[in-house]
Amino acid sequence: MNTKRKTRVRNLLRSAATAALVAGSIFAGSAGANSAHAEDVKILGLWPMSGPFADMGPLLDKGAQIALEEIDYKINGKKIVYITRDSETKAGAAARRAQEAIDSEGVQYIVGPWSSGVALAVNEVAKKNKVFYYFSGGTEDIAGKRCHKYGFQWAANAWTAINADLKIFKKAHPNAKKLYLFITDFAFGWSLQKYVENLAPKYGLEIVGVDRQALGTREYSSFITKAMAANPDAIFMVNFGQDTIAAIRQLNNFGFTPKKPVVMAWSAGVEELVQMTPEMRSNLIVGTNYYYSVDNPENKAFVAAYKAKNDGVPPGYAPGAAYGMMKVVLKAMKDSGKTDPASVAKAMEGMNGKTIIGDYHVNDWNHQTVRPYFVLQTKPESKMKDKYDFADIVDVSGTEQPKNMNECKDMGGF
Repeated sequence: MNTKRKTRVRNLLRSAATAALVAGSIFAGSAGANSAHAEDVKILGLWPMSGPFADMGPLLDKGAQIALEEIDYKINGKKIVYITRDSETKAGAAARRAQEAIDSEGVQYIVGPWSSGVALAVNEVAKKNKVFYYFSGGTEDIAGKRCHKYGFQWAANAWTAINADLKIFKKAHPNAKKLYLFITDFAFGWSLQKYVENLAPKYGLEIVGVDRQALGTREYSSFITKAMAANPDAIFMVNFGQDTIAAIRQLNNFGFTPKKPVVMAWSAGVEELVQMTPEMRSNLIVGTNYYYSVDNPENKAFVAAYKAKNDGVPPGYAPGAAYGMMKVVLKAMKDSGKTDPASVAKAMEGMNGKTIIGDYHVNDWNHQTVRPYFVLQTKPESKMKDKYDFADIVDVSGTEQPKNMNECKDMGGF
């Protein structure tokens, strides 16, 4: 993909979504200024509109808005006021803006942000203020050692994801023995690295090297040279977004792929794959919390609505997560008949439902959403049905982390 084409693709991902963000912000601002009152249900979408994940922020916002549009911004006879703030992918900025939205706007619910390290800071704000908080990301601590009654995790547990990735990798490459790890150096990467090292022996795999890269890394040549010298059977990557795209591009340039596979352990899915050439996508195993080809009525309706707003580009993990989280929260409100955070959190505990990812259950004891994790195998260009037919789902795994491994010991009270 040439430079102009890459720029057009990236702009396509942003442009329509940014327009939706502006519209949503105007709506929220108008409602807040003119008609919001104490009985309104106030939800904060805390998304990264700047910083390393800035390309994801407008897409997350769009997914959340589609869920709210389906009910015309109303629940239990009350109006929903939806407010957005920029997390900047910075813990301090996100926590400050969450607190400001609580204090000045009366926010009762927070959905987002998009970075595990940032989420942990916002999680503490929610706990202190008794505000409902739903997050989707790789850290296990939201539903682990930093669990509390108001905090919930939508993404699959890190153990569940890594177990699924390794299972499918070994099935596809039964003679493989050695893995080399590329790990993004913050809470997301640390959680998943722990379980790669824990689970690799179960599948007859040895970790022959680990390199951690800072968030925002774009130059991988030294890491690739070091990894290739170790002669692994695959490179197992725990990174995300533009970091992942840069690493895959350079691994292909160095000739590692397609000769040997790369595992993208926790991927944005479409948002990453659409920015890769067919050559870059060759021989990838991709783990993700959402893929648009999941075959159920709920997902088909969401995909159609999203594509209509996004120039025909299907949704990836970012809008899928925002939509999925919002739908679960709205279901808990409807089921309880209430809109205060404590009542809705109680309704979430032990809740079962079905949404775009299929069946799910919310644990009452740690607030983990137990749900499928999807593993994809990328397709050669000759087998793609259309330009967005990047991969097939080859495994759907909901195997839950063994309870004795979870560090949520005391959630406290409401």
